[in-house]
Amino acid sequence: MTQILTAVCLLGPPVMALMGLLARLRWQARRDQRRQDTLRALTADVPSASVVDIHDIRDDGSQLRLRITPAPTSPSDCHE
Repeated sequence: MTQILTAVCLLGPPVMALMGLLARLRWQARRDQRRQDTLRALTADVPSASVVDIHDIRDDGSQLRLRITPAPTSPSDCHE
């Protein structure tokens, strides 16, 4: 009985720490997948010649800045 109790006392904390780490990694993977899905949905209807600038800071000073610059519709629209 004391051997089982000793084994549980020695292995319990590292196993719990590992389970916590796995749960956190899974949560982060799901969060990243949702972010990626959101960006795909936002940019799905953007015309192909448009410029999309994405400014993304996280861990966890979370920001997401998305700027879409439409392509000129004709050469006369280019003002250089």
